[in-house]
Amino acid sequence: MDDSADTIAGETLFALETRLRRLEFVLQGSSEDPIGELHALGGAGQRNSVSARLNALERDLNRLSAKSQTVKDMLNLHANFPEIFKNVHPAIQTSTLSSEEKLSTVLAAAPSFHATSSQLTSIMDTPIPNPSISTDLIALVPRINRVQVVQQAQAKEIAELRKRSAALLEMWYLLGIEGVNECFAEWDERTLAVDKLLSRKIKAAENS
Repeated sequence: MDDSADTIAGETLFALETRLRRLEFVLQGSSEDPIGELHALGGAGQRNSVSARLNALERDLNRLSAKSQTVKDMLNLHANFPEIFKNVHPAIQTSTLSSEEKLSTVLAAAPSFHATSSQLTSIMDTPIPNPSISTDLIALVPRINRVQVVQQAQAKEIAELRKRSAALLEMWYLLGIEGVNECFAEWDERTLAVDKLLSRKIKAAENS
């Protein structure tokens, strides 16, 4: 039982040491031996116990955090918000459907599976267009851009011509139609006045 616990502890420590080495390599471009001090401890007659390896790992991690601001920030984040580092597994809801209901659901959706499969097959069978066509279209892009610029200029010119045409039409209406109507109205008034004057003179001549 003790051997099994020691084996599990040793494998766990080895995994932690490997992760620390990878982290050092990513952050610094090099890695050091995490248990270098343990050999010195062994030479001094001390045993490479689990606690000794943990202490060595902790010292290496402290040295790494002192050299790297990123590690220091991550440790502070873990100390202040440990919940974000926990794996939250959502509870799996067991289905309340019976086997017959599940089977009917699958059978009802079977046609859509076949349709999707046939569509995917048709897509795979669709030939790839000739790349020269795409190359020709790409070569036409500068000409298309120039044509768009010309079209925009023409549209602007047409809009200006519409404004000028509307202004000319308004001027023609004011001068050609309303002006002529006013002229005819004035002539009618003058003709009526002359006609009245002639009528009075004729009556006066007849009375005399």
